[in-house]
Amino acid sequence: MNRRTYITLSCLIFLFPILLYAQIDRTELNGTVADGTGASLSGVSITVTQEGTNQVRAVTTDSHGQYVISSLPIGRFAIVFAHDGFKDLRVTDLDLHSGDTRTVNAKLVVGSLNQSIGVEADLGGAQLDKSNATFGGTIQTAQVSRLPLNGRNITNLELLAPGAIDSGSGAQSSIRFSGNGTDDNNFRLDGVDASGVFHASLKSALRLQFSTEAIAEFKVDSGAYTADTGGSAGGQVSLISKTGTNAFHGSVFDYLRNNYFDAQGPIKSALKRPVFQLNQFGGSLGGPIVRDRTFFFANYEGFRQQLGGVPQTGFVPSPAFRAQVAAAQPSLAFIVNAYPQGQAPTSDPNVFSFTGVVPSPNAENAGTVRVDHRFSSHDSGYVRYNIDDGASTSALNALAQGITVTARTQNLVLEETRIISPRTINEAQIGFNRNTYLQYQHTGLPFNFTITGFTSLNENYSKEQVGQSISVNDTVTWTKGYHTLKFGAELKLPRFNEQNSVDGTATFINEASFLANQLSTFLTTAALPDKGMNKVHVSGYAQDEWKASRGLTINYGLRYNYFSPFTESHGNEDPFDIADCGGYCGLGASFYHPNYLSFDPRASVAYAPEAWKGNTVFRAGYGIYHGEVQLGDEDSPVVNTEPSTLLTSGIQSNGSFVQYSYPVPPSLTPSTGLALTPRSMARVHPDSYVEQWTASVQQALPGQTSLTVTYLGSHGVHLFRRSYTNLIDPATNKRPLPQFPSEIDTKYNEGMSTFNALITSVSRRFHNGLFFGGNYMWSHALNDGSVGAGDADAAENIACFRCEYASSDFDSRYSGTLSAVYDLPFGRGRAHLSNNTAVDLVAGGWSLNTLFTARAGLPINIYLTRNSNEMVDGNNVNQRPNRVAGVPLYLANHSITQWINPAAFSLPAVGAWGNAGHNVAVGPALWQNDSAIQKTFRVTERNSIVFRSEAFNLFNRSQYANPSATMSVTTNASSGLRTLNVPSSFGHITSTVNSAGLVGTGTPRVLEFSLRLTY
Repeated sequence: MNRRTYITLSCLIFLFPILLYAQIDRTELNGTVADGTGASLSGVSITVTQEGTNQVRAVTTDSHGQYVISSLPIGRFAIVFAHDGFKDLRVTDLDLHSGDTRTVNAKLVVGSLNQSIGVEADLGGAQLDKSNATFGGTIQTAQVSRLPLNGRNITNLELLAPGAIDSGSGAQSSIRFSGNGTDDNNFRLDGVDASGVFHASLKSALRLQFSTEAIAEFKVDSGAYTADTGGSAGGQVSLISKTGTNAFHGSVFDYLRNNYFDAQGPIKSALKRPVFQLNQFGGSLGGPIVRDRTFFFANYEGFRQQLGGVPQTGFVPSPAFRAQVAAAQPSLAFIVNAYPQGQAPTSDPNVFSFTGVVPSPNAENAGTVRVDHRFSSHDSGYVRYNIDDGASTSALNALAQGITVTARTQNLVLEETRIISPRTINEAQIGFNRNTYLQYQHTGLPFNFTITGFTSLNENYSKEQVGQSISVNDTVTWTKGYHTLKFGAELKLPRFNEQNSVDGTATFINEASFLANQLSTFLTTAALPDKGMNKVHVSGYAQDEWKASRGLTINYGLRYNYFSPFTESHGNEDPFDIADCGGYCGLGASFYHPNYLSFDPRASVAYAPEAWKGNTVFRAGYGIYHGEVQLGDEDSPVVNTEPSTLLTSGIQSNGSFVQYSYPVPPSLTPSTGLALTPRSMARVHPDSYVEQWTASVQQALPGQTSLTVTYLGSHGVHLFRRSYTNLIDPATNKRPLPQFPSEIDTKYNEGMSTFNALITSVSRRFHNGLFFGGNYMWSHALNDGSVGAGDADAAENIACFRCEYASSDFDSRYSGTLSAVYDLPFGRGRAHLSNNTAVDLVAGGWSLNTLFTARAGLPINIYLTRNSNEMVDGNNVNQRPNRVAGVPLYLANHSITQWINPAAFSLPAVGAWGNAGHNVAVGPALWQNDSAIQKTFRVTERNSIVFRSEAFNLFNRSQYANPSATMSVTTNASSGLRTLNVPSSFGHITSTVNSAGLVGTGTPRVLEFSLRLTY
């Protein structure tokens, strides 16, 4: 985008009074006030006061007896309704949570002006969502502070939201929502972009990026959200930081883990059990600077980890095969010698198994500071800064090679809220987000080496990536009669810098080709100097929440998104697109053609029949949700100015046959000029979007509990897709662009997906010492290899993506969670067990907390490694075997050593694609229970000491990952006979779903103990 366009867009943003992002940390109260006969009362004075800060908002009912109080913070409130000739009505104990729109109707009784009636809020019915059809959930303060979290990584709690699927360790990068990709997710902290910029999730593995000690609660919209929310096509995860109050409150804590208390994982090691020590510690303090006016909150959290390593099993050359390779191919001796010595033979005499560990020290320091200030009764604001610094070492592979990462995240927001009138409010924000990531791996090897049957070796490599975004947004809320209107827009300026060392991969399709030094492919890319990429996001919306009647609310709106192409800071980019440019488009050419028509209409209805006293709500909605691909997939033009070459053995562009060997002559891999194997991106690049529709029934139950049954359907359009161009034309046996020696990896936005789910959810808000919530989802996610932004598989046959239509890589047919917090109902401050104070002191103060997660197994794709000369177009990527009819995929007694039946597959003919379906098998299921018990010792009314014991994966269930599922073709050099080579690793599960095995879900059972002082 040129400078003039930037200036124009910036001026538009600052000139319009409607500048966007719905403040998800805000809530809304609405309702109707009537007299004893049911007639509406106008001119009723309504005063809302927040406990803790004494923040006051006041409105009056309109001519229809209606009121709306928008842009309230989360917290506990009291409402007073007052009108001449009527008794005041005071409603107390009203909790407002993230994103709530709560309806509180009132009936005033005739009486003296100085008389009042006090009641508790009707939380049973009031907690129902009567405003729209958004599908998602709020993770409440009780869950954030009390549920057991292995590693205290708050993103684990995203799994509690309906529609969430965990494909790994429960980290930010492994959780998907409603069939979308991880890079379709949108992360915000206090309304400000909190993504990793290059990816939606943070590039690094920082655990304390947003310390649980600093988070009040957060909201996850999994789908069908309203026009005031968006920026991507997937789940919207919004965290809210804590604030200070009129009373000083704080904590000091220390969490301890040690290998003496941990169970050994299912992947056994021949080595001594590794030493593991983890210490997480910190504190927080919040309170007033000026009472009722200025408040502060600050926290620090750090951890120090020492880990001897987590066992992982790999496959290495046997001693005999090492000697055979060294004798036959001296140039390959350094490769086999780079493998560690095997520990046990396998069914393949050339392959030994190896189980090793990588010492994994880890250190991290995180902090948050927030100051809130009330300038006047109509004007308030706050500033909040968050930082997290960390350095970690972890296993790079199953061969005891390691990777070291240092990272830092920073996030800043300044927000001002202006009450223009009782019915008009303006909220303005400026935000800054920065994510620094430095990666180093020292293995002693010049390239990656992949040999089917053995675990891959990794290269020496370094990478530096720095992503940041600056944003300005604003929301105007205007109440007019039956309508609550919101208008807004946001300007966000993402920037990304990256550089890395030389990168290359040498591939041998099987042991025999390695012994003969016959490369299948060799890819090498020169070092990438620092490249700076810039782009702009602009979005705007208009939305109306129309109270059509007391029981019927209609929410409709329109959102607009503009995602500009990247530009490189120094003009050092060269896009490549055969269809649009016939090859290279030239230095300085646009990355892709921009899209200006990404409009998202959204509408929903919520109907709570008055005849049922508002305790049942029927909801339905439809919307379109635009997004863009992972920003890291839009950088193709900047790497094309650094030479990259892919050499593929087989039929070449001139019709000749070439067999490459290692080492490849330097003349074939130039180090200057443009890439000989460019990275291509279609410049006709429509924005991806998802259509979603939903219908649900929500019912209030006794005990402040609600039950919701939801159907959600979606259809993804123009999704991210990987494919190949410049393939061999079978008619001419040549490539369309013969100057490029191989196929060219090309990115498109042409994929599609479908998702259907039926979800049952139950939730009780924390009250009288009890909270519980649970979700169960049956779902089916299908696609043509295109999950969403950042997630895609190349097709076996690029001429038939429809042939790839099958279960998504992350389809989990059944999933569910259950969480509970329970303060036992006896002891000091609760019911007495006896007249003995000492008995109450010892027996009271106990709390039980539990979190249960489960999902069905994830799909397994069966791969067949083939020579490119077996394929008519030369493309041998992601090939599959034939499926043998009548032979079961699984043996009756299948186990982790043979999860898949190899006899169920056979070789396809030369020139034919395999007929085995995409993702034809399914891996192991996952379920685990994390539980905690804590004892609170009350020192004074405000001070207490809390001792806590937690068990993660309480039943020590083995949480296995998917097995290896790659076969290969072996061809006899003399007879030409082709056979299916099934390596000993095929169908063998050699790792757990959490390969790090430290924190999150999928670990063996671990125990943690903590001590906390609250004051």
